Amino acid sequence: MSYASDPVNVEVKGPNPWLPLVILGVLTGVLGIWMMVSAIAGTKLSLGVITLMLALGLFLSGLSELAWASDRESPMVGYVLGALSIIAAIVVLIHPGVGLTALAVFIGIVLILVGAAQTVVAFMGREELTHWAALAVFGVVTMLIGIAAIAWPDATVRVIALLFGIRLLVIALGTVGVGMNFKKLA
Repeated sequence: MSYASDPVNVEVKGPNPWLPLVILGVLTGVLGIWMMVSAIAGTKLSLGVITLMLALGLFLSGLSELAWASDRESPMVGYVLGALSIIAAIVVLIHPGVGLTALAVFIGIVLILVGAAQTVVAFMGREELTHWAALAVFGVVTMLIGIAAIAWPDATVRVIALLFGIRLLVIALGTVGVGMNFKKLA
């Protein structure tokens, strides 16, 4: 069992192993900001653009989960969450014409599952995880976004885009932070 105060041995390989994480974080952050600005400004986006933005957000979220998976006590959880998000992104892209309601419900279900898993992992690993409370809150917020998507699939496209954009921005900040910490180790 390791504690936050215990030294951690990290092997950083390659010339710039931190750079992909920073790039992933920046891309995720740009998409999150774009979604939030579009939602707040009331930009009338077509269903195709909304679908593409949500699919890209799910894909980048999945990549972030995969990038952080090996740092978890149970890496398999991170791999499953990442795969689930990426599969959801592919399904959204393959079936864009299913309609906004079906899209919102599908994304809502995925977000509820991902949020529940994040929350459970946070509480199960609270002795080992330094930021377990933040992870738990993030999991609960993710579940609430999923519930909102299911409860109001037609009326809240902008709200869902805004909340999902905020979620992506938080993921982006965490990913860039991890990348910059790796840069310090390199």
